[in-house]
Amino acid sequence: MKNITTAVVHHDSNPALDERSIQRQFARVAATYDSASLLQKKIANELVDRIELVSPSPDTLLDLGSATGYLGRCAIEKFPALSVITIDRVTAMATESSSFDPGASTVIAAAEKLALAQESVPLVLSNLLLHWCDVGAVFFEVARVLEIGGAFLFSTLGPDTLMELRAAWAEVDDYPHVHEFIDMHNLGDALVTAGFSEPVLDADRISVTYKDVSRLVAELRHGGGANVRLDRRRTCTGKERYRRFKGAYEAFRKEGRLASTWEVIYGLATKDRATAVQSISVVTRP
Repeated sequence: MKNITTAVVHHDSNPALDERSIQRQFARVAATYDSASLLQKKIANELVDRIELVSPSPDTLLDLGSATGYLGRCAIEKFPALSVITIDRVTAMATESSSFDPGASTVIAAAEKLALAQESVPLVLSNLLLHWCDVGAVFFEVARVLEIGGAFLFSTLGPDTLMELRAAWAEVDDYPHVHEFIDMHNLGDALVTAGFSEPVLDADRISVTYKDVSRLVAELRHGGGANVRLDRRRTCTGKERYRRFKGAYEAFRKEGRLASTWEVIYGLATKDRATAVQSISVVTRP
């Protein structure tokens, strides 16, 4: 029997993004997401490896923005004693995750409004979720549900992500085609504001290459990475504009392959008693 809990999903995504489009596109790709998310899996593996930095060893892990649950399954494989709770705001993703492990605890809820009790989990991991969300709200919620002494490990995308795609489209029109991503320093400030102590952040650049632009675009779409900015162009791209875009992207071809840059930011923050006091004040304020 599938153990899925549904909470009220509050629409508190990144205010620059179209929440309904986010929901639709991830529901559409849920069944094929695993096969199109090789980069996401690579980064998830790195996050799981970093669990070893957390001391003492936690017994429960909250996989926040779990998608199909790959990170949680990977964590259990490496740390068999872990109990995993998966949370995702998209019902189709949560259902897909539950199909891999019917006995797992799966919750459908937004990251900004977690359906969990205060100070109820010792460890939260979040892989490539934050750029879809209201980051400040997520950080306060994570601080609320973390136990005192608990740790928050996450990955997200930095401003240089897809810079080639951004530059190529800039040669064609003035519309935004790539999301805005928060830089590492602002993420650190937001963690401190939420009450986390001594956040540590580092960044890595990953270059993924493709035979042609069509394969890059297809992989983005199949992984739920289509443009959902509220200020995006709403009309059809058109063959001529797309041809110009493809031509502009050729400037980034090296050794026969087209490059795509991904700036990945990793973060580790902990909750101490001061964090707990701040979290309570945020929850109880009028």
